[in-house]
Amino acid sequence: MLPHKVDLVLDTIDNLRPIPSSVTRILREIDNPATSVTTISKYIGMDQALTAMVIKTSNSVAMGYRNRCSSIKVAVMRIGFKRIKAILFALNAIGPMTGKLNGYRLGGGQLWDHSLKIATTSEWLARTLHYSEPEEAYITGLLHDIGKLLLDQFVLEDYQKFAEQIKNYHFPVWQVEEMLVGIDHANLGGMMAARWNFPDSLIEGIRFHHTPSSAKTNQVLPAIVNLANLLSTQQDDLENVMFSNDLHPDTMKILNLDQKDMVNLSQSIDSIIAVPIE
Repeated sequence: MLPHKVDLVLDTIDNLRPIPSSVTRILREIDNPATSVTTISKYIGMDQALTAMVIKTSNSVAMGYRNRCSSIKVAVMRIGFKRIKAILFALNAIGPMTGKLNGYRLGGGQLWDHSLKIATTSEWLARTLHYSEPEEAYITGLLHDIGKLLLDQFVLEDYQKFAEQIKNYHFPVWQVEEMLVGIDHANLGGMMAARWNFPDSLIEGIRFHHTPSSAKTNQVLPAIVNLANLLSTQQDDLENVMFSNDLHPDTMKILNLDQKDMVNLSQSIDSIIAVPIE
């Protein structure tokens, strides 16, 4: 039964649409040292869906601004080129991420809000821990749960069994996915990232964010996201067991942290998780 389910899941990856050429053009422009906010705003403005997403992101709780903006140029300045790049990488997933996931019992926008929170915390942790590519941590945090988009229908089919395993035995959701479907959302998310030709560092960061010591080339990036999950969801008022926030046993060792460091990080996270916009 499980191999058949895995085959069905993998078939959905083959049907993923590629990143649009208009997006790859903006990605190339962002990597151009001579580019400007005006140029990037102009290209974004040519795509209605992308424009809406950039403005929505600039007004999100995680960005921490109280004054709302409706200008593409202001939105680009707020978010910054590196985070715009993250949104472009995530574009194929953003639409579904802002919708409902019935299998995981997530309402409209809840996965997206969670992902933005993990992205912001991951970037902050990366800077705090002197990781060389903090924007890479932001992108990985933003996309760490994209595998749930494809697994949602399979979770919905067996939701009662999922809920029982989590409630009665306290298994984290990714382990229950593996038991009942044959593949977990992190591994599947890594496959999706590979399908979209993401850099290897992002593929591994997404794939191993629950098991960072399994990464072959860079264990620090998935460990940062693993810790960000724990710190962010400690402050989260969303009571949903379908978000895994278990800290891997090797995460503290990989990041060279002790218990005192963990206490300090936990106390500091309040200033990173922004208050709602009034």
